[in-house]
Amino acid sequence: MRSKIPSFIMIPSSLSVIIFMFYVFFRSYNYISYLTHPITVSFFIIITILLCILECVNNLIFKEKLQFLTEEEKRKIFEENEGNYFYRFYRFIFHNPKKMNNGVKKIDHGFDGIIELDNKLPMWWVHLFYLTIVFSVIYFFSYLFMDFSNPYKEYNIAYKNQLKKIEIFEKNTPQATIENAVFNKNLINSGKTLFVENCATCHQSDGSGNIGPNLTDDYWINIKEKDLFKNIFSIIWNGSDNNPTMRDFGKSGEIKGNDIEKISSYVYFINQYSKKPLTYKGAQGKKIIEWRKI
Repeated sequence: MRSKIPSFIMIPSSLSVIIFMFYVFFRSYNYISYLTHPITVSFFIIITILLCILECVNNLIFKEKLQFLTEEEKRKIFEENEGNYFYRFYRFIFHNPKKMNNGVKKIDHGFDGIIELDNKLPMWWVHLFYLTIVFSVIYFFSYLFMDFSNPYKEYNIAYKNQLKKIEIFEKNTPQATIENAVFNKNLINSGKTLFVENCATCHQSDGSGNIGPNLTDDYWINIKEKDLFKNIFSIIWNGSDNNPTMRDFGKSGEIKGNDIEKISSYVYFINQYSKKPLTYKGAQGKKIIEWRKI
């Protein structure tokens, strides 16, 4: 008869295995929402009650079987159950040191005078080996048939979840418009990154101009607003009437209002506060002196 596993070990361990299986099978289907669902909570409560009932039944069976055992068998069981559970578990994992080497086969190498004891492998090593086998089987089948361990499926799921979060964020976060957009020094660095990604082909990364006009001088082709910052925002949002290459990034939805505010902050900064580039494209458009601050 095996040693009795106490309920405070058996019940949490069983629940942990069940929760882990939930994690494996439902990870790609919003695991947290499934785990906190009323039906799932009820399921765990019922499982816990059933495990407690099973523990009580096991106790009754264990006590009943003891009555039919001989004194020698009882003595052996009591020896196996000597001490608390953690001590017995430690002894089970690392063997009983009293019984080590008793009746163990000895291997004599002969030529070097070394005698090797052919001991059994430590139980912790054996169980660790079994654990790796079980884990590999679960991992193998979850890789083939589920989204749990397939990196490509995990990436697709993470990507879709990220898009959903961005969509929710954009719905809950109002976008900047020509009416409420203002120059913000804290947006300059992020605006520079967006400018390089979307505008540097035509205007150079420093705004000195390429096929598009120089953005660091006092000359402007498109003058739609009385305020320089809002004029920059308006051009990026609505595009240029004079050059179709400068398309309506904001109106078409290609760039969001908050990102246009960042780009506009960067363009405003290089025009008003930054040192002028050494090489730049010649002046185009009309000179607006009142927009120059320095």
